[in-house]
Amino acid sequence: MLLSKRTKEIVYSLILLSLPVIFLFPNMKDPSKLNSFDRFILKLSAPVQQSFIYMFRWGRRVWSDYIYLVDVKHENDRLRLENSVLRANNAILEIWAQRGKEVEALLGFKEERPSEMIAARVVSRSLSPYYRVVRLRVDRGKGVVHVNDPVVTPAGVVGKISRVYDDYADVLLAVDPHVKIPVVVKRTGAEALLVGLGDDKRYLAMLTYLRKEEEVKPGDLVVTSGLGGVEGVRYPPDLPVGRVVEVKRNPKQRFQTAVVESTVDFARIDKVLVVVVPPPPSSDRPSAERQRSLPRAGLSF
Repeated sequence: MLLSKRTKEIVYSLILLSLPVIFLFPNMKDPSKLNSFDRFILKLSAPVQQSFIYMFRWGRRVWSDYIYLVDVKHENDRLRLENSVLRANNAILEIWAQRGKEVEALLGFKEERPSEMIAARVVSRSLSPYYRVVRLRVDRGKGVVHVNDPVVTPAGVVGKISRVYDDYADVLLAVDPHVKIPVVVKRTGAEALLVGLGDDKRYLAMLTYLRKEEEVKPGDLVVTSGLGGVEGVRYPPDLPVGRVVEVKRNPKQRFQTAVVESTVDFARIDKVLVVVVPPPPSSDRPSAERQRSLPRAGLSF
């Protein structure tokens, strides 16, 4: 007897609804009370259950690893971008803060000195084969600076203007053999003439005309004396020039010499001060007769 379409739908619906009950009932029974039919149902349903468990776990993994983490990944990307921007801003602020400190130091140094100075920016460097800076170029030219104008920083003496162009000027460093600076050993007051050695590797100069009676030793700070030097170049007094690293004594000679290493790192200079009007002669320096009576007789230039 053929069943109607409506009857078939009802029968199929009842079978489909009864299957979960048939599979579920044996799974809920105490294992000790299972009969042969229950074991058959469990054996039959085990692969189906494993398949559903696998599909559930796979779906949950896909959700957690791909779908759920999409928003988290976007958030992490956004946070990384913000972090990069903040780091860049901090780096810029640190650079400007450092430049502000340098400008403040230059202005304070300029205010403390009686000399008339103008600020200049280093625009290029000439290097030796060993990458030691041998010459600087600044953005001040004709009508502003002149040849032999001293160039200084708060850290010490840089050198002097050696050539002036239209808008630029070259600076010979204090360790160049063509630069000679009257100096004083800070600890003892011993006077000498500092002459650059022009070493290709290190920023070194030599103390010459240093009386052999003077007790100079490594570590002594050497500063400018403020006296007029060769070619009339007069540096402001008490500016650091370098520290003694070696003393050379010869009993047969009248003078001793000492090697001095500059206190200025020429490779890091980006701003300098050019002394366009030297300081007035110091009124508190001893007279010539008083100088001759002092136990540390030195040189005047």
